[in-house]
Parts: sequence; C-alpha cells; structure tokens
Amino acid sequence: MPYRDIGGAQLWVEDSGGDGQPVVLLHAAAGTSACWAEQRAMFETVGYRVITYDMRGFGRTRCAPEERASGSMTGDLEALVEKLELPQFSLVGTARGAWCAVEYALDDPSSLAALVVSTSYCRLVDPESVRFRAQYVDPDLLGLPTEEKELGRTYRAAHPKGVRRFLDMAQGGDSTGHLSYQSVREPLTLARVADISVPALVLAGDEDPYAPPPVMKMMADRIPDAEFKVMRHVGHSAYWEQPKEWHQLVRRFLHRHT
Repeated sequence: MPYRDIGGAQLWVEDSGGDGQPVVLLHAAAGTSACWAEQRAMFETVGYRVITYDMRGFGRTRCAPEERASGSMTGDLEALVEKLELPQFSLVGTARGAWCAVEYALDDPSSLAALVVSTSYCRLVDPESVRFRAQYVDPDLLGLPTEEKELGRTYRAAHPKGVRRFLDMAQGGDSTGHLSYQSVREPLTLARVADISVPALVLAGDEDPYAPPPVMKMMADRIPDAEFKVMRHVGHSAYWEQPKEWHQLVRRFLHRHT
C-alpha cells in the first residue's frame, strides 16, 4: 500500500526498500513525485533505497481541503521519516522541495548524511537576498508559460516531446485546483542557512530564470563548506533536462558523504 498516514494527510509514497543507503527526493511545485521517474531508476540501479512522495496538496496524496496548507512541509517529512523508521539518509530537494530540505537539515541534522539543493533560491526573504535576486530575475517571470519558467531554452528547442511529457506531469501537480500550499515553519534567510551543519551540494542551472547561478552562489557561500556547481544549458528543472549529468553530480557527492 503506497499510502502512509501521517495525521491530517495520507501521503502517496514510493519506497524501493532494501538495505541500500536511503535517499529522499522532494519534488517542485510544478508537478509531483512522478517527476523523479528517471532518477528513481538510476539511483535504484546503483543500490540506493529511493523514497519519493507527493507532498500535501499534490498528486495522489489525500487530505481534507481544510488540511491542505496546515502544518509544514518539514513537519510532514519528519512524520514520514518516523513512519518509515529511516536510518540516517540523504535528502535531495529541487525548487520548492529544496525549501523543505533546507529547513529539515537545520532542524534535524543528526538524521542526515548529506543535503542537495537543486535549482532553488529557497525563497530567502531577508532584504539582502531579495535585493540581490531582483537584479537577476525578470519581474514578470510568474506570468510566463509554464514551459518557459520551468525548462531552459536549450531543452525546449531540442526536446519538444520532453517538454510535452513535462507539461503532462506538471498538470497533475496541484490536486485541488487552487494555490494554497504548505510552507516551511519559519522564513528562510541567509542567517538561517549559515547554520546548516551537514555536507551540502548546491546545484544551479545557467538558464534558470527563478534561481540564476549568482543567486544560488550567494546562498551557497553562506552554507559552511558547501559545494557549488553550475550545470550548463539547463533551466529550473535540471534533473529532468539533463538527467544523467544531474544524477552523476549528485551521486558522486552522495558517495563521498554516505
């Protein structure tokens, strides 16, 4: 049974099981855990125990409308980790999923072997971050079509079928048809991310309109000893656009720390 009751919601969870090193993958707001199909297969092939789930309010996860935005993404992840009785694991978040990953690393560092933040500025709200990001991000970004926001121009030009598959996946994301999401417990700031104490990899895409490389480097520079990498010719969904290259970067990092 793929559903896990965590109180207030039944999360749709896919867990490959086994004795491999666990890795939890957190999806973006544009889509569901289905986005990880290729990554699940690649991690499983090399021996990882792979766990993905639809966050509250997304995909096949069930919750009452009044519970959709209750609690926090971090609290749901903590409840799932307890339900699955996970040993120390690695945590990978892309876009909105990375907000949860970062706060989990701050609140539950002893549970983690490693943290990966992929193409996400983690919605840092301190004035310094907001001013800096405004220099690089189009103020009309949110009004663009989904494919232009989520996928880089190189991928869109070269992979029209992949764009259609992505849009089909993303269309299944918001299960209730309105924008009311869980968030983190406390707003994320540069001061907060400076307290991350687990090994961290920060991955940027050079065509990402949401989290351009200078914005992500600013955050990475505040995380103690974080590694920072820029992938070329990818946008906001690097794991989808260049799955093998993304997997190789993440796997090498995890291998060194797990």
